Amino acid sequence: MKNLFKESEFMLGVTKFKNLPDDVGNEILLAGRSNAGKSSALNALTGNPKLARISKTPGRTTEINFFKVNDSLKLVDLPGYGFAKSSFHKRQDWAPLLEEYFLKRESLKAVVIFMDIRHPLKDSDRDMINLCNTSNAPFIPVLTKSDKMSNNQRNKSIAEVNRQMEGVEAIAVSSKDILGFDKLSKAILEFVSA
Repeated sequence: MKNLFKESEFMLGVTKFKNLPDDVGNEILLAGRSNAGKSSALNALTGNPKLARISKTPGRTTEINFFKVNDSLKLVDLPGYGFAKSSFHKRQDWAPLLEEYFLKRESLKAVVIFMDIRHPLKDSDRDMINLCNTSNAPFIPVLTKSDKMSNNQRNKSIAEVNRQMEGVEAIAVSSKDILGFDKLSKAILEFVSA
């Protein structure tokens, strides 16, 4: 199957709502804790190992980064929450920008929430899920680093997350083994064509 995300390219990074690109087309927001493997997952999804910078120290990204997939679709990469290395002032700036984005952004179609399969549904993940729910933004829970578990452990973790999600199916991926990304692509495209 052809990878529809293959042509993705970096557009711009913004820190202020007024600097966001025009509110047209479809946007899929990528969110996750600082160490959830979000950058690796973005690179695996697009088949471009250099698209998102992978830092040895998680939490380095302090901008919302826009990646153009095609004329009608953008991937929007949020800074990792947990903000391991960003200053307190940067964190203060984030909440309002994020709230404004969720409230006003017409092109937001869905949020992909990346969680380490070994430690899913931390408080910060639940905060993001609550933000999605209160903003009526659909979300896709994605469990990363699934290669670090046996099949049995992986199935248990997926089942437990699904149980707590009430009707939203989690997708397990491994950036190392490039597994699960066809399923994630399909899930994203369902929201884009809906």
